[in-house]
Amino acid sequence: MIGSLSHLIRGAALDAILTGTEKINRKLLDAVDLDHAAQNHARHPNAARRP
Repeated sequence: MIGSLSHLIRGAALDAILTGTEKINRKLLDAVDLDHAAQNHARHPNAARRP
C-alpha cells in the first residue's frame, strides 16, 4: 500500500504546485483519484490481508 500513499501524496503535491497554493491540504488529497487497491481497502478496511 506504500505505492498508493506515494501516488496520493505525489498527486496532491502536483496539484498544490499547479494551483499555486504550494500546500498539501485535505481538499487536494480528496481531489486525487485513488488506485484500485486503495479504493478497495477504503471500502473494506477490516478485510483480511493476503500474505
